[in-house]
Amino acid sequence: MISSIENKVSGVFIPVSDVERAREWYRDVLGLPVGEVLFGHLCCIPMGNGLDLLLDQKLTPDEANPEVPRGEYPLFMLPSSDIQESLADFEERGVELVEYGGSVIQNGHWFNFRDCEGNLLMVCGPPRG
Repeated sequence: MISSIENKVSGVFIPVSDVERAREWYRDVLGLPVGEVLFGHLCCIPMGNGLDLLLDQKLTPDEANPEVPRGEYPLFMLPSSDIQESLADFEERGVELVEYGGSVIQNGHWFNFRDCEGNLLMVCGPPRG
């Protein structure tokens, strides 16, 4: 087990084509406590048990983001107390890491990897800086 990764799922990704519309639907139909839209594409819905639903418009291909293949997004997110340590552990174990723009760690606090079946998963730690 990688010591810097907690034994829990902290987020489940839901690809949406319109984050504002999806946010309203989850709020109005399901009565969930939706958050604000972040970075123009992401809305976090805290489920009250340490798990968040993550509505993410960037996971759906469109004119502005055509390179995202449908279904090519992380299924869930695992929390890490130290993203650098987690990455080093994954590298040591030969885990397939995914690079974006020539870097594995994105925005200083998350990275994607593939399990033995090719499923895309995410590790996310506290932002650095």
